[in-house]
Amino acid sequence: MASSYVCAGFETIAAITKKFMSGDRFDDHFKVEDIENMFGQSCNKYLHSFGQNFRERKNYKKYVANEVRMFNICHDLGIFKQSEFFVDSGGFQISVGLLGKDQMQSLYDLYHQFLIDHVNLYDRAFVLDIPPGPGCKIYDNFQQVYDMNKMSYLHANNLPDEVKKKMVYIHHFRTPQLWDIYTRIMDESDLFNEFTYHATGGIVANMSSDMMIPCIIYILPLIPLLARAKKYGRSRLDFHILGGATYRDILFYEFFKVHVMKKHNIDLHITYDSSTIFKGLMVGRHLYVLEDGVIRKLDVREWKLDLRYGSDKKIIESYRNAVRRMSDRFGIKPVPMDEVYAEDSGTFHYENRMYSVLYMLDFYTRIEEFLREYVHMIYPLYESGEWEEFGMQLTEITKNINGGRITKKQTSKCQSIRKSLDMLTDLDEDHCHYIVNKFLAKDEFTDLMNGGLMTV
Repeated sequence: MASSYVCAGFETIAAITKKFMSGDRFDDHFKVEDIENMFGQSCNKYLHSFGQNFRERKNYKKYVANEVRMFNICHDLGIFKQSEFFVDSGGFQISVGLLGKDQMQSLYDLYHQFLIDHVNLYDRAFVLDIPPGPGCKIYDNFQQVYDMNKMSYLHANNLPDEVKKKMVYIHHFRTPQLWDIYTRIMDESDLFNEFTYHATGGIVANMSSDMMIPCIIYILPLIPLLARAKKYGRSRLDFHILGGATYRDILFYEFFKVHVMKKHNIDLHITYDSSTIFKGLMVGRHLYVLEDGVIRKLDVREWKLDLRYGSDKKIIESYRNAVRRMSDRFGIKPVPMDEVYAEDSGTFHYENRMYSVLYMLDFYTRIEEFLREYVHMIYPLYESGEWEEFGMQLTEITKNINGGRITKKQTSKCQSIRKSLDMLTDLDEDHCHYIVNKFLAKDEFTDLMNGGLMTV
């Protein structure tokens, strides 16, 4: 079963694969069908941000055509035939002030044009949400936040059926005013039941606040969505978390899925996205391995490869063995990795870069399987009220997720798991609202209060 991980930047995956297969070091390492099948079994969800190149453009006449060309290139490559393409609006750039009002209008128009005219190119698409963020240039007050987002969400609701059935509704919650605004937008026009797929954002914003919250933060938007799913008699809820892709997060997701099914008989499907495989591998030169139940971070910079770590293994040995197990599992030709980096450029040899990316995509599947099994083993301790043993087991697994170390944040989040599960039993929206008001008010966009609060 493929993982719930959504890899952001699928055009980069396509470019790396195409370059390797057309290069002189390819040597028939695999067929296109091999990678297609591998993705179908490991990572079969890929995300592209439609507006990611908006900031650099002065003229948008060919913008949609360029996006269509990129999607077609990725489709034609053949490796994604068993995978789904997600498209995000790129509204985040407006939220953080990279785009102004004129560019916002262009993005708004072109994104919706793309969704309607090229519905065959994607499988899911996020509504164009524009919450305020640090440096945002388009709002003077919260009433404008409400007006702009309501217009966009109603636009999504009125898209042609073939488009609308692919739309992912985003419910924001990250400050008291955002909680009120997005709750009002969702309920005024009964929008929850108009969409099949739902999501939340703002998880990675102001992460310092999370230490203070007495629950796992993303249950705050999840609870209202679950309450409405029950109201409308739904047996399944698809919930995407924009960001939130740490291994600790995955542990929490597995707990929530089990608990929601047991308490509410709702099949909760949680997906999450990240582009960290590119930043971590290509820039940071690190990846992770699972050894003896412990997730360890390997520093694969060239001068580190022959150093020893953990159980006295050399880094290159663990790196090489991990990649070899991956290639064996999917029946593709192994790479020797005798020389990881090209001597002349200091960059990865093409085959090592390609296989390292494949390994990292597959690693999410291995981690989900590992953590799912652990959750099913210790969840009965929660059910039976064996709190001390439950806490000890949580501490142990969170420590192992972090390379055998325990941090203050891990301890805090570990302690809040029980509270989070209790809250997911009650589905008390008022209590969620209370937590947002008490603990997240300091993150409020107070500059928007000068122009007046949202009117009810």
